Amino acid sequence: MKKKILSALLATCLCINVPMQVNAAEVEYIPNVYSNETDISPLAAGLITYSLVTCSASYKTLYITALVNASEKMGKLGFKDIVIQRSSDKNTWTTELTISDKIGENVSSYNLNNYAVTVKGGYYYRVKLTNYAKEKTWFFPDSQSVEGISSSVWIA
Repeated sequence: MKKKILSALLATCLCINVPMQVNAAEVEYIPNVYSNETDISPLAAGLITYSLVTCSASYKTLYITALVNASEKMGKLGFKDIVIQRSSDKNTWTTELTISDKIGENVSSYNLNNYAVTVKGGYYYRVKLTNYAKEKTWFFPDSQSVEGISSSVWIA
């Protein structure tokens, strides 16, 4: 009886440790007609397959739109280190405001849609953030971070 149990355990271990060949899928680049080309970051490898960050403005309000897609469902996916930067010349940027992390769990896509932030007027503004993905595995989950910077907008 012990030999049968030992044989079954050994067979199970061998089946679990069989290596599998996995090929990376080609990422199709689909430009967003509503945004500036520099705002789009298609990624060919890794956990994050696509990211986008844009901003628009009205009177003393900055609207942030951001999207990140992953190769599969992630344990955590979203945006970290979100900062609103201002400039008077579009060359030297100063952080005006920091926004708390926006992270979704058990998702393959996460977005912010016209997230409104009140700012001072009289400057150019842009959004800088880190797109973040972390696998949903128990042991040694892989993670990836990709920086994103929007184009600038003038707020009077």
